[in-house]
Amino acid sequence: MLPDKPVVGKYILDSLSIGMYNHPLMLIREYIQNSTDAIDEYRRDFRPSSYRPRIEITISGRTRAMTIRDNGAGVPGKQAWKLLHDLGNSRKKLNQNRGFRGIGRLGGLGYCDQLSFRTKYDNESLITISTWDCKKLRELIKLENDYDTNAILSAVITYKQEDYEGEKKKHFFEVEMNELSGSRQILLNVPLIKSYVSEVGPVPFNKNTFSFADRIEKTVRWKIRSYETYQIEVNGEQIYKPYSNRLQLRGDHKDNIRDVKFVELRREEKELAFGWIAETQLLGTISSLSHVDGLRVRKDNILIGDKSLLNGLFRESRFNNYLAGELYAIDDQLIPNSRRDDFEDNESKEDFYESFIKAIGLPISKRIRQVSQERTMDNALKREQRTIEEAKNILDEGYLAEYQKNAVIRKLRAIKFGVRNEEEIKMLVQGIQGAKHYLDTKRANGSRRHKKLLKPVFETLYKEHEDKEVAIKIIRKILMKMG
Repeated sequence: MLPDKPVVGKYILDSLSIGMYNHPLMLIREYIQNSTDAIDEYRRDFRPSSYRPRIEITISGRTRAMTIRDNGAGVPGKQAWKLLHDLGNSRKKLNQNRGFRGIGRLGGLGYCDQLSFRTKYDNESLITISTWDCKKLRELIKLENDYDTNAILSAVITYKQEDYEGEKKKHFFEVEMNELSGSRQILLNVPLIKSYVSEVGPVPFNKNTFSFADRIEKTVRWKIRSYETYQIEVNGEQIYKPYSNRLQLRGDHKDNIRDVKFVELRREEKELAFGWIAETQLLGTISSLSHVDGLRVRKDNILIGDKSLLNGLFRESRFNNYLAGELYAIDDQLIPNSRRDDFEDNESKEDFYESFIKAIGLPISKRIRQVSQERTMDNALKREQRTIEEAKNILDEGYLAEYQKNAVIRKLRAIKFGVRNEEEIKMLVQGIQGAKHYLDTKRANGSRRHKKLLKPVFETLYKEHEDKEVAIKIIRKILMKMG
């Protein structure tokens, strides 16, 4: 027998609230996760014939408040006190629910001054309301006192149950965070939250912008029976995953998704994950502004970590950003850790990452390098061809600027022999060295005085303009107007 009853100190509350997450938006993911579990529970226990599950996130900058409400099962009145206030003592099952540790609901404690839970169970006449004074909670944790966790909870929680005036068949769970302020203004940024939910939440693809939406969802549902999407709204707007047919690459370049390839990760007989990868031309890294860059890993259709989770499994970390797609964890032992930024360390996690390297990381790294080399060679050949065409034009018509002539000679001499005929290049160099300025040829119109004035103009234009091809076009336009 232990000599004294162990004391759970007050700082555990700090660790389980703001200390749990390295970004405020992560608490939204936790509440969405709880809402999807509540919806699944209602479907499973009540088997409703006409039921439209819905999760609504409402943000008010004026009142500095956020509400997350679902029409899932809610919490029965008799169980409400225990289920809402026990810490780390969840009734949820590991392989049946997305959340199972019983601490996710505490996420809001560190990001507002008042946190409220309101819930009603189907066919009950009462509503349960639990309100936490988060400001007081933080003060009590900081002050020097002998409070343990139970004493602090008693001091900051207001709990009541009262008659519900609405429809008895209503059922819901609602989280309300009031007085979001200071560094927590990020939770009032509606566009940012919409974007976050579109990347992280278990929302559907947008069939109007992504042609492969139906095919992916049907294939994934066939392979993963538990795959599900949910209607999640932010300030009344339904949120979809951000994938579309066209990819914005870094810079002004674009690429198209031509098809999707389905992939499976397994270790011997054990299925680990299933997913899809967009088939593109691999023209470069996808812009982060597109919110689809990198292969994403999901468990129960909720994002694990972020877009960079798999970066280290390629030959170069940037190679992951050439890709768009998703991998859905299948193996029950691929368990999200408490912060959901990776899986728990176990054999299945090692198998997953090793399988990914062999099936995707190494082959795609090799393919990207090959495509890059081919593109580099092709671009080099195109540049060489443009140089030769410019050289031949100088031989036919004369050069337009001394700087142009010398630049073409330098580029000709840089051409690698074996790719081009050595004698052809030597002849072009010799010919250009003896070529005349266009204004000195018989083709050029205008007086000698005008020609003498135009030469330094053309020289300056060509030398100073960043795009030499554009400079030549401008010079030719001037000559056309002369002619």
